[in-house]
Amino acid sequence: MITKTDLDWWRNLVPELDWVFATTYAQGAPHEYVIPDKTTGFTKDDCIRAARVIRTFGEPMKFYKATNLYLTLDDGWKYFPLDKDVQNTGIINRGRADHVYGVQNHPCTASGIASPYDAYASHWDSDHGLRGAEKIATVSLIREVFGPKLRRTLDVGCGTGLPLDLGLVESVRYVGIDPSSAMLNELVWKHPHLAGVYPMTYAVAEHQRVLCGTQFDTVLALGGSASYLTPDELERLRRRAKRAVLLMHYAPGEVPVTRDLVSADASLEAARSLGEQTRIGRFIATVVPA
Repeated sequence: MITKTDLDWWRNLVPELDWVFATTYAQGAPHEYVIPDKTTGFTKDDCIRAARVIRTFGEPMKFYKATNLYLTLDDGWKYFPLDKDVQNTGIINRGRADHVYGVQNHPCTASGIASPYDAYASHWDSDHGLRGAEKIATVSLIREVFGPKLRRTLDVGCGTGLPLDLGLVESVRYVGIDPSSAMLNELVWKHPHLAGVYPMTYAVAEHQRVLCGTQFDTVLALGGSASYLTPDELERLRRRAKRAVLLMHYAPGEVPVTRDLVSADASLEAARSLGEQTRIGRFIATVVPA
């Protein structure tokens, strides 16, 4: 888990470190850096922990064509790692907070919501997402329902973007909705070129009409995300679909790692009345015809 305690740790550590100016980039992109076990008082574990803090509490920004994650602190600096695999993080960089490089047309991930999923986001793909057999069964069901090409896809409670990681859909045809900024940071870090990212709950997305009247070829709520939807929201999702909706609720007796789900009984019962159900590991999958 990564919490505000870790953020405070990093905030207190950075003034103690010997930051080295990157002379090679002095003209084009001036910045400083620290390297684990070369910078005094900065270990490999510190480097990985710092990267997780940045990925959890930071936000996407563009460095010309590249989309990175940056954590801006009140010291006037913005901090950023560059390694996609957090375990391989070998350097932490920082640049002036007021330095901007290129058009800032990156997706916005800031929801303003303190989601319990934030603390798990930088560990999600490795430790908390769908397991091997669950992934295989989910991919098989998705292809059975929607065919080999998902085309325009709406993913509610998208988290870190499982359908994209599994190669089921092109990122430019993918719209994700999720209230966890940290989970969306991981999504954008892996897949920066998305058709849409909405950092909010599905209820807020419908209330604010951010989707307008758009219908989608594929509508998903995977990995237990459907358990957070009300029966009314399930019906709204059905009306968004051109072909079908695939819902995944936590099965009775199963709970998310966040322990924040009070009860999904009404939602699961509503799903049962909408379509055919099957068990996939910890989840009940429901195929709802459009």
